[in-house]
Amino acid sequence: MTDSRDVTATVTRLRRDVGASQFLLYAPLLVCALLKPEVTIHEGGISNYGNYLETAPLYILAFAANVGFLFATARLLTSTSLRPLGRVLDSLCLVEFLVLASTFPRHFSFTFSYIHDYLGVVQFIIEFVFAVIVVARRPVPLAWVGLGIEVAGSLGGLLSALKVDHLLFWGQVVGSAGFSVVVCFGFVGLAAGALRATR
Repeated sequence: MTDSRDVTATVTRLRRDVGASQFLLYAPLLVCALLKPEVTIHEGGISNYGNYLETAPLYILAFAANVGFLFATARLLTSTSLRPLGRVLDSLCLVEFLVLASTFPRHFSFTFSYIHDYLGVVQFIIEFVFAVIVVARRPVPLAWVGLGIEVAGSLGGLLSALKVDHLLFWGQVVGSAGFSVVVCFGFVGLAAGALRATR
């Protein structure tokens, strides 16, 4: 059994890490959008912020911080009933890191470009699986809303694959926003409950 004060501190850390993961993902990307608005319309996906000296550091910060804090969150689940969900989160962190790492060599090789693109697809699949598990375990209304938004974003990505290129950026943004809603309003409550059950 775990002391109730330790559990309360861990739940607080969980909320902090999840909040930081989302804030540090979107705040730098918002600055990127203000610095390079043409990316949102003409250049395809979010990864194109890695193409410019003005936005590349913010792009790296956004995804590195997101990966770091989500990985820290997964560590908090190791002694709970949500340990398998923590492993899904670990997988997401690994793939998101590889997406980030493959952003830059993709300009020098079609092979890396394909790897980057397919890693993005794998990332979406893992996010979707994670979201479905969370909604199934904690079917609160906002979690359902987030899942619906995530699906809508994936449709935007599909239309981009069908050569409606300007929808890729918005598909990624909408899908990511939906995932964030699931994480903040579904996963946090689910994980907090699992942590309290260890008392």
